[in-house]
Amino acid sequence: MNARTPHQPTVRSILSLGWPMFISQLAVMANGIIDTAMAGNRSAFDLASVAIGSSIYFVVYVGLMGALQSISPMAAQHFGGNRPHAVGETWRQGQWMALILLVPGAIALAFPEPFLALAGASPEVTGAAARYLNLVALGLPAALWFRAFTTFNAAVSRPRTVMAINLLGPVCKIPLNLLFMNGSEAPTAIGLPALPALGGSGCGLSTSVIACVSAAIGWTILRRDPFYRRFALQGIGRPNGATLRELLRLGLPIGGTYLIDVSAFQLMTLLVARLGTEVVGGHAIASNLAAVVFMLPLSMGNATSVLAAQALGAADPVGARRTAWLGIRLGFAMAIGVAVVLWLVRTPLAAAYTKDPAVAGIAASLLTLVAFYHLFDAMQCVLAFVLRAWKIAVAPMLVFAASLWGIGVGGGWWLAFGLGWGVRGFWIAAAASVAAASAGLLVIFMRHTRDPIAAAPVAPAAGS
Repeated sequence: MNARTPHQPTVRSILSLGWPMFISQLAVMANGIIDTAMAGNRSAFDLASVAIGSSIYFVVYVGLMGALQSISPMAAQHFGGNRPHAVGETWRQGQWMALILLVPGAIALAFPEPFLALAGASPEVTGAAARYLNLVALGLPAALWFRAFTTFNAAVSRPRTVMAINLLGPVCKIPLNLLFMNGSEAPTAIGLPALPALGGSGCGLSTSVIACVSAAIGWTILRRDPFYRRFALQGIGRPNGATLRELLRLGLPIGGTYLIDVSAFQLMTLLVARLGTEVVGGHAIASNLAAVVFMLPLSMGNATSVLAAQALGAADPVGARRTAWLGIRLGFAMAIGVAVVLWLVRTPLAAAYTKDPAVAGIAASLLTLVAFYHLFDAMQCVLAFVLRAWKIAVAPMLVFAASLWGIGVGGGWWLAFGLGWGVRGFWIAAAASVAAASAGLLVIFMRHTRDPIAAAPVAPAAGS
């Protein structure tokens, strides 16, 4: 363990690390928006197939992506403790972890029939969605590698590298979608042979191509940028049982937490479908805006977690605790600002999404609840990330399961159908669920860091 100068956290340090992550997340989200818009403009059939296929892919990928998040706190502790070779070893074992996770992910996307059966769509739409998933599976190895690259760069305070690569995605998405969705009767200008029109399934192929290009750029940067030479990243090396077990011990519950969050929201959407087309439309608008504003606390929480983990690695648990509290306060202050703006512009925002006055009215009324929901959603997000700096993941997963499934889904069903509150009941229960999760995570954080010295993890000096 290396003695270090006490860590002095600042708002500027969190923002400097967090804003590139925020832009990266928006860029990734833009790819999905482009797919939806282009498939919808082509036909209702293509829109349905892409919507079903992308929903299944999102659920599968989110779980795998969440598990790879464990690379960040482990590498960040070594980076803060000035153990560059240990940082490199964490990266190499993270790649082995990505290979392990690839197996169930590839099987799920190559044979998606059990998931598709839940959608209850027509055989034609189901077939197109299956083709989408088969094509997007081609890029899963690259997507998982690039996710490991993303979490590694966050750990060593280099998020701008990932941001620059992610910004290429939306730029390439539109031309690639046009090419693969509509096909070409003759060889293309870039030397590709004539291509068949894949319709909405072409969005899956373009996603795979972008994943491969992103991974190739990332691999080139790792090899050529002098910044990374200190970590000795060449090659993947051999599996290291101890490091792999630690990555999986931390990563699997993080992935489980992500799956709980996504599944709770998906279940709410499925249940809302019973309330009619206009209600579904209003709920979809509210959900989309909730997802967009969530990117801000997601980025700030990630940045806070990295800085706290670096302080812990530098043998400064007091500085880590100060960083965590600063990030929590900053996240809540930002959430208040976002909530106020959402409430003030709820009517024009809803009208910008749809020309249907009934749908816009429902959406505008729900955005008041979304603003309230966001306050606690931001808090639970930052707290969950902060706890990962201390390598705490199992207890938060249990808190999420009880809160989001029990209060969110179960309570939403009771309020919506038992008491007849409709879609508002689901959003009220969702707000209550993230409020409960925030309270539970805050208790865990305060108890674990009450004595910062005793709570500090002992970082191995090996590999320094």
